[in-house]
Amino acid sequence: MLRQIRIFALLTCALVPAVAHAGPVAGPDGVLRYPFGERTPPTLRCKPLFVCDLVLEPGETIINVAVGDSVRWLIAPASSGGGDGATPHVLVKPTEVGLRTNLIVTTNRRTYYLTLVSSYTFPMPRIGFLYPQDPQQAFAAAAGGRSARSDTSLLDTAIDRLDFNYRMNGDHDLQPVRVFNDGTHTYLQMPQGMREVPVLFAVGSDGGDTLVNYRFTGLYYVVDGVPAGIALVEGSGKHQRRALVTRGS
Repeated sequence: MLRQIRIFALLTCALVPAVAHAGPVAGPDGVLRYPFGERTPPTLRCKPLFVCDLVLEPGETIINVAVGDSVRWLIAPASSGGGDGATPHVLVKPTEVGLRTNLIVTTNRRTYYLTLVSSYTFPMPRIGFLYPQDPQQAFAAAAGGRSARSDTSLLDTAIDRLDFNYRMNGDHDLQPVRVFNDGTHTYLQMPQGMREVPVLFAVGSDGGDTLVNYRFTGLYYVVDGVPAGIALVEGSGKHQRRALVTRGS
């Protein structure tokens, strides 16, 4: 059994799920997040004389910002939080309606390419990105971070912390293929080819849905904490579909 878990951990850590066909996801923090690395650059649609917020990855450092039309588009840097985990922002404001240009942001980790459009219709006040390397980072965190120990030692530490004891029921199409936690976060691996991204809730002691912090990257939900129950919900009213993930046998 331990050998099977080790094989699964190696395969999962090596996997970088493809996100080329995934659409943007509205997170619980109000940020519309696009998968990073899409072939077509995402479009940031701003209302004239209003500020839009481009949210980058916490801990990232902006090196340079270039905009095609620097006269009619106002660009300014900002940050939130503090320390090494501060989140960088790029604030964008168009001065007229009907403008279209491009924006390139280079950081110490990657380069972002975006299309900027000014319009009164369908404005997007806050956008960010999903990063496909997050599952690998999660396993590194589960292993206690980088150290001088060998890869085998790190893997054994990660395996010792992982808890795969979950059961699932409800709508089969919404069920993850695998669920586990490392004592700090819960990871739900979704099937390849999923078309919709269900909304995720923690299930309270009264059986009701409660908000929980999470992000979706690649094919993984990464949930803060280890809830006893997690609901994946799609639709509303009589058309709502649900799957329930419960910790414990």
